[in-house]
Parts: sequence; structure tokens; C-alpha cells
Amino acid sequence: MLEKYQSIIELYKSHNLEGIDMVNELMRFQALDQLVSSNAHAREWGLTSEALYKLAERSTSEAFGPIPYDEETMTKIYGPSFAINLIDFITDTDYLEGIDAGHQWETPIRESIEAHKDTDHLVLFAYVEEYACMIEEILQSFEPKKVVLYTASPVCYSVLSRLYPMAQIINRWPHASYFDHIVTASVGMFKPCEDIVEEVANGLNNLVQYGTARLFVPSTMAQAQVGLNKMALQFFLTQKRIEKICEWAPLGAYEIIYGPADVKKMNIGVREFDGNEWKETAFIKLPHGVFGDMTVFTVLNYALSLRSILLPGGQMDPTLGQDGIYSLDSRVPVTTRTSFAAEGAYMVAFKQDGEDVEVVLTTQAPDQGVYWMFPDQELAYLWYTYFTSTIGKTIMAHITHIARTEEGFGYFLGNCRRSILNVNDEAALIESVTKGQVAYAEAITKAQESWQHTIDTVATKVVPLVESIDLEAYTDNN
Repeated sequence: MLEKYQSIIELYKSHNLEGIDMVNELMRFQALDQLVSSNAHAREWGLTSEALYKLAERSTSEAFGPIPYDEETMTKIYGPSFAINLIDFITDTDYLEGIDAGHQWETPIRESIEAHKDTDHLVLFAYVEEYACMIEEILQSFEPKKVVLYTASPVCYSVLSRLYPMAQIINRWPHASYFDHIVTASVGMFKPCEDIVEEVANGLNNLVQYGTARLFVPSTMAQAQVGLNKMALQFFLTQKRIEKICEWAPLGAYEIIYGPADVKKMNIGVREFDGNEWKETAFIKLPHGVFGDMTVFTVLNYALSLRSILLPGGQMDPTLGQDGIYSLDSRVPVTTRTSFAAEGAYMVAFKQDGEDVEVVLTTQAPDQGVYWMFPDQELAYLWYTYFTSTIGKTIMAHITHIARTEEGFGYFLGNCRRSILNVNDEAALIESVTKGQVAYAEAITKAQESWQHTIDTVATKVVPLVESIDLEAYTDNN
């Protein structure tokens, strides 16, 4: 639990309000504040505690249930409740599952807002459960009839429909509606990637004739290229109106720009969070068919092909992104990642120094560098073996030239594919690696001892002989 919430949690607890009940009252107060703010007389002269309590009883009981406390209690908890951000509180405490603040989405969502808020476009923002911190800004930037919010999360729909009763909030894809622009943003936090990409691909039919779209779909679509993921990826790669595909690291999403008309070549690149901003690295743009013909298409695979390198493995081979959880994995809430690491998950850590990358197998989260976490020992050993091999080191060296940041480097490793081993082969690999580590450590120790002995022997010819030194003779007292 974060310390910044302790005081408000203790305050509510003293009035027998905890967990979901506390969230419900925080939501009630936010809805009540909107009612008060919309009334000119109340804004100017304020309300007495009695009038505020009666307004809450009259206006919020249907959406949030009967008020479970008296006027005196409400007076004590109402004001302090606005010292915290409701969406951040829900995200950080995990009192509700199915909604996330998603501050990592602020830049792409704000770019979409700025591009369309002063137009007459009808805009759909989809999967808002993953960037709930931006909902307020979206609603304030567009006229109520010009924006629709779609959430695939029942919990998020329940929260938003009560907080913003006048907004157009839906919980099913609007197949019967048409939009000038569609924005989707999801890494698959609350819904399977296959369902998302199928829905998004079909959703392009909901654009008007010259409509546009900015689609952020989970990078899992490219990592797990089977079934609907494979079909959706091929669909996007062959659409002539796709202007650009860009992988955002470590956000974990593929940005797909769908333009108003056909284009001859498609832009492709990566965008990384470097310093305080997202910076883009663009690669050579080519006709759509070239990318569609690649045996295994990923942005990283294309970038490496420009350096005459191809990642080993086929579409059926699992990726690191499928096997593990990245230390900055947007698919998993921060609290879950922190808890997983603290419980002693198996980790493969990477510390970059130019082209050289130190790879460490551990159960303790390192203070520096980035790492991938695994639910079992076998997967950790498989990937440790992969990246400590000569081929693995060569691949990492080339990726360091593509990635701007260490965080981006660690994320791009998620595109690497491994072979599938049976249980016996996995056990044999662990045994071999363990023996190899012990032998390596012993050899290093012997080499160091031999080296020290050699130096000490040679040093007798360089260092003059001296009698033993009486350290007490050199103390301050003498």
C-alpha cells in the first residue's frame, strides 16, 4: 500500500468504510462534486453540510446506493477525499480490478486529442479501461455528441457510467455506428490479444469513406503469430491505407496509422521513451507486400534485416515476451510486477555497457539494468542459456545499435524466439548449465590464485625487502 494513501484509508476505516466500500464513497463524492460545480448558486455561495448531505441522498442513492453514514461523518470525510486522485487510487490499491490509470498512455492519447478536438469529427476512443487517467481530458476536449468512449471491462463501464452519466459510454463495440476517426489503445491488460485484434480489424468497417484511425494493438499480436493474431497481422500488413507501423517501447504496443487513402509505401519504425519524451527511429519504408512476405514479421526483425541479421525461429516458436514478464511490462499492473519480483521469481537480468551486455540468472531484482521474470525455473534457464550463447550475444549486440535506451533494449529482447524442449531436455539443460556455472567459477578462482601467485613471485624482484613495520610507532601518540 502506498504511504500517500495511508491517512485517507485510516480516516475511512475509522468510520467502518474499507476496500470497495471506500471506493464507492469516493466515487459518490466525485459525482456529487460535479453536481455542485454545475450549479451557479452553489458555486458562488457554497452549501451547508446539511444541504450537501440532503443533495447526496437525493441525487446519488440510485447510482451508489443509500448513504451508510450520517451527516456528521460525511462532514469529516468529504473534504479530505479530494486530496487524492480517484483513478490513481483505484489503480494503486487494487481495490477494483478492470481499470487502470495508464499514465504511460498520456502522450499518444493526448496527441490524438490535439489532432481532432477542434474538428467536427465524431471520434471513438476504445479500451479506455487501460488509460482511465485521460478520460477526464477527453471529455473536456470534445463536445458530448462528438466523442464516444468504449470499454471492454465491465468494472470500468460500471465506474464510468456512474461518474459521467451524460457522456456516451458503451461496453460493446459500436458495429452499427460510423466514425470519422477511431483511436484504440491496449496492451491486453484486461482482454486477450486475439479478441482485441479481431475486434479492431473488424472495427475499420465502422469508419466513414475517408475516415482515419490510430490503432495501438498489443505487441503480442506480432510475438504470438498464431490463430487470430496471425490473421490480424497479415490483414494489417496488406491494407493499402496503412501509412505506418511503429512499435512503442517499452509501452508494448504496435501503432498502426490508417489513412484516408491508399499509399504506395509504408513507414516503419520504433518509438522509445528517452528522457522525458518519446523519440522515434524510422527505418526504410517499403511497399506493403514486402512486409507481408516476411516469414516472421516484427518491427525488430525488419530492423535487424537491414543489418543483415534475422532472428532465429519461426512463427510457432515461443518468444521471450510470451514466456516472461518484463520489469517494465505494461500488460501487468505495477503492484503485481512488484509483488511477483518480491516473492522470489526467477529472473534473467541484463546490464548494458555499449555493445557488451552482462547476463545474470538470479532470484533478486537487480538495482541496475533491466530484467525479465519467469514463473518457473525451466524458462529462466532456457533464456539464460539463449542470451549467454555466442548467437545470443551477437543478437544482443545488434539490438544495442537499434535501441536508444536500456529500457528499450530490454523490451526488444521480448521478440526473440526459442525452440520448444520436452521435460527431459529441460532438466538436462538445467543440469548442464548448473555444472557449467560451478566449473566456470572454480576455473576463475584457480586462475585468479595462479595469477596472484605469479605476480607475487615476480614482485620479489621489484619490491625491496623490508623488516616488519611496527604500526604503533606511527600512531598520533608517538
